[in-house]
Amino acid sequence: MSGESQSKSSGPASGGAGPASATSSTKIEPKQLLILLVLSLSLAIIVIDATIVIVAQYRISQDFKINLKNLEWITSLYSLVFGSFLLTWGKLSDEFGRKRIFISGISLFIAGSIIDGFSQDLTQILVGRVIQGFGAAMASPSTLSILTTTFTGKARGVAFGIWGATAGAAAVLGPVLGGYFTSTAGFTWRWAFFINIPIGIVALVGAAFAIKETRFKDPKYSTDYPGLILITVGLSSLLFGFIEAQTYGWIVPATDFAVVGFSWSASNPVSLPLVSIMTGLVLLAGFALYEVRRLRRGKVPLFDFSLLKFKGFRYGLFTVTIVAMGEFGAVFIISIFLQTVKGLSAFNAGLTFLPMAISVFIFAPVAGLLATRFGPKWIVTAGMTLEAIALFSLSQIISVDNPVYYLYPILVIYGAGVGLAISQLTSTVLLSIPWQKAGVGSGANNTVRQIGSAFGIAVIGAVLVAQISAVGLAKLAASTASFTMLQRAMLAAALNSGLTGGIDPSFITLFGANASAAVSILYDAITQGTRWAAFTAGIFVSLGAISSLLIPNPRSAQAAKATVVPRASRPEASRAVSTIIIGQFAITVGLLVAISDEYQSNYFMQQWISQNSSPLGFFLAGYVGPALATIVGGVLILWKLALARRQSDAKA
Repeated sequence: MSGESQSKSSGPASGGAGPASATSSTKIEPKQLLILLVLSLSLAIIVIDATIVIVAQYRISQDFKINLKNLEWITSLYSLVFGSFLLTWGKLSDEFGRKRIFISGISLFIAGSIIDGFSQDLTQILVGRVIQGFGAAMASPSTLSILTTTFTGKARGVAFGIWGATAGAAAVLGPVLGGYFTSTAGFTWRWAFFINIPIGIVALVGAAFAIKETRFKDPKYSTDYPGLILITVGLSSLLFGFIEAQTYGWIVPATDFAVVGFSWSASNPVSLPLVSIMTGLVLLAGFALYEVRRLRRGKVPLFDFSLLKFKGFRYGLFTVTIVAMGEFGAVFIISIFLQTVKGLSAFNAGLTFLPMAISVFIFAPVAGLLATRFGPKWIVTAGMTLEAIALFSLSQIISVDNPVYYLYPILVIYGAGVGLAISQLTSTVLLSIPWQKAGVGSGANNTVRQIGSAFGIAVIGAVLVAQISAVGLAKLAASTASFTMLQRAMLAAALNSGLTGGIDPSFITLFGANASAAVSILYDAITQGTRWAAFTAGIFVSLGAISSLLIPNPRSAQAAKATVVPRASRPEASRAVSTIIIGQFAITVGLLVAISDEYQSNYFMQQWISQNSSPLGFFLAGYVGPALATIVGGVLILWKLALARRQSDAKA
C-alpha cells in the first residue's frame, strides 16, 4: 500500500481523509480514552509553557540581575524555535513514525525543563528554552496526527472537542500557575519549569503503552535538505521580525540590537525586524517554488502544495491564520490592563480568566457533538461570531471606573466562542486531507497559527502602544496639574514607551503632590489603549468568521453523495465565494479609511508615527493607503471575476 504502516487500533487502514469517519458511534474505547489523556497532558504543558514564564520573568530578572531586553528573549526564543520547526517535524513524523517523534519531542521538552529549572544564569536558561521549543515542535504536530489516526466517526469530533478545551484552557491557566508559583511561600519561579517534569513523565509512560505506531513511509521520498533549510530559516526570519518588531522597530530602528557579537545600530536607515521579515518572505517564496518544481520532477516534496486543492484545508488554514491574530493577543492585553489599572496581582489577574477557562471546558466537547449533527463549519462560524461579539463588547466596557466583575459574563461568552471554534476548525483542516498526510497537515495548521499569533500580538501591541502614547500625551497637554518641566518630560517619555511593563511605584513617587494627576493620565492612556487593542482583535476574529463561510461542510459533503446535485449550483457557489471575498475587501478598505481619518485628526498619533514609523505616515496622510488598496484590490478582484467568467463560458 505504497509503504503504509498502520496499526488496527490506531487509525484507518486505508487512504483517504478518514474512510471510517462515516461510523455513527460516538463511543470512545477505554484505550482511546487513555491516548486522549496522554495527548491532552502533552499539549497542556506545551501551551502552558508559552505563557507561564511571562508572569515569572520579573523574579527571574531579579535573581539573574538582567535587564528587560535580555529578559524578553526567554519568551521570544521559545516561540521562535517552536514556530520555525513545526512544519519540518510534521513531515518527518509522517515519514518516521508519529509515536516515535512524539516520545522524542516530549523527552526533549522534559530535558529543557530540567535545564531551565536548575539554571544559574541567562545563558543556561536560554539553552533550556531552545531545547524546550525544539521538543515542542516535535511533539505538537504529532498530537494532532495521532488524534486524527486514532479516532474515527463521531468519536473524532468529541475527541477534537476535548483537545480544543485543553488547548484553550491551558493558555489561560498558564498565567494563573505562573502567578501562584512566584507569589506563594514554598515555591519559586523555577516551579514554572519543574511542573513540566512529572506531567511529561506520565505522558511518556502512557504513550509507551497506549499509542500504536503509525506512519506513511513513501518509497519515493528522499530527505529534502534544501526544503528543510529554506522553510526553517524562512520561518525563523519571519517570526523573529514579528516578535521583535515592537521592541526594535517595524520600519526604522527604535533601539540598538546586539547578540553574540552581532549588532544592528539604531542609526541604520531600516530596522532589523523589517529586514528579517522581508528575508523570511523571500525564503518562503523560494521554498514554495522549489517544492512545486520538486513535485513536477516526480519527487516527494517536504510540503505537498497540491493539498491546497482541498477547499477545507485551503480555506481552513487561511481562517486559522486570521483568527490566531486576534485570539492570542486578547488575553495578553487584558492581563496588562488588570495588573496596571486595576492593580491586581499576577495570580489574581490570572484568576479573572477562570470563567473563560471553565466556559472553554464546557463548550469544546459540546462542539464535537454539535458538529456531528450540523457539520463543523457552522459550529466554527458560530464560535468565532461569539468571540467577535465578546471582544467588541470588551472594547466598550473596559474603563477605569467599571469593576472587574463586569468582565466575567463577557469572558464566559468569549470562552464559549473559543470552545466552539478552536477544536472544530482544526478538525476541519485535518479531515479535509488524506490521513497519510496528517503530520504535514497538523504541522501546517500549527505553523500558520504560530505565525498568525506572532503577527497578531505584534500588531495589537503596536496599537496598544500607539494609543497609550497618543491619548496619554493629549491628556498631559490638557492637564491643569502643576507639573514641573522635568516631571512633564519624564511622563512624556514613559507614555512614549507604551507602559506595557506596568507602572513602577517608585516612578510615581517622583511626582510628589502631583502623583494622583500623573496616575490618572497613565490609567486613562492604558485604558484607551486596551479598548482599541480589544477592538483590533475583534476585527481580526470577525474577518476569520467571514472567511470560515468559505470552508465546505463535511456533513453536507457526505449528504451530497446520496443526492444528485444540479450542475447549476456551481455558479451559485462561485458567486457566494465572490460575495464573501468582496465583503472582506470592503471591510478592510473601510478600516483603512477609519485609521487614516484618525491619523489626520490626531496630532499626537502623527507625532508618534513620525518618530517610530515615518514611512507609514505617507500612506495614512491624504488617504493614500486606502486609495492604493482600493485600486490594487479592485483590479485583482475584477481580474479574478473576468477569469472565472471566461472559464465558465469555456465549460458551457
